[in-house]
Amino acid sequence: MSRARTVASILFAFVLTGGLAATLSGCFLAQEAAERTVGAAAEQAGEEVGRSIGQQIATSANLPASGTTQWNQFMASQAQVFFNYAFAANGMWPAEAEYEEGEWVQYRVQTAEGGEAGIQTLRRAFLKTTEDGNQWWRVEAQQGEDTWVYEALLDPEKGEALRLRSKDPKGNVGEVPVTERTVYQSPQRLTEESIEGATVGEEQIDTPAGTFTAEKVEYKGGMGGSTTTWFLSEQVPGHVVQYRVEGTQNNAWVSTLAEYGSDATTTLNSY
Repeated sequence: MSRARTVASILFAFVLTGGLAATLSGCFLAQEAAERTVGAAAEQAGEEVGRSIGQQIATSANLPASGTTQWNQFMASQAQVFFNYAFAANGMWPAEAEYEEGEWVQYRVQTAEGGEAGIQTLRRAFLKTTEDGNQWWRVEAQQGEDTWVYEALLDPEKGEALRLRSKDPKGNVGEVPVTERTVYQSPQRLTEESIEGATVGEEQIDTPAGTFTAEKVEYKGGMGGSTTTWFLSEQVPGHVVQYRVEGTQNNAWVSTLAEYGSDATTTLNSY
């Protein structure tokens, strides 16, 4: 498995252990997050898909003062949600294709009806491989007028997050503690054979970034009884043009490629 493919799994694991239902109205307790089970998080993902994408995110109005323990906890809990939506759909992720240094993709996030989903855009970028083989990745999330920026240094061999730097909507930049108590769980990584078996055809997908002929990969009866669909094209970094999760109550959210490029670098002086 390539190092970039491995990191895609790590990034999902980095956020899933906090649980999709992390409580953001008060102080985030890291130990409690680590003790939440993947099964409980997955079940909630299926039951609350669509409406939960906005409810799990706190706003900058609740932001604690920078340089405090509360700020670190707040920023860590936000990162868990943003990384999860950027790197997984319903606990799975196909097409773990290689990213070249500097490549990035940005998705527009909406409900299936085209309404607001709490997060307007998500950008993920592969920034740099360090001399010792670790990798820097960035996730940016736009929430109304608020922009949240995270850069994580990952060890792709051990599956460990080594550092996390954050920038809040008020412009405060800080190093968020990454401790040995952090717990990781591997994602459900789809095999090539499984993806081939779930491919139901090709469709033309119109996006703000262009029109793509994409393979449609669909899984029904997923976590919480939901359906997960990806549209994949080798023309874009990571191959994911669009991904959709639909719950049992006809709730759904859709992430559609809005932009992509190859000029990403650190914006937080991480290296």
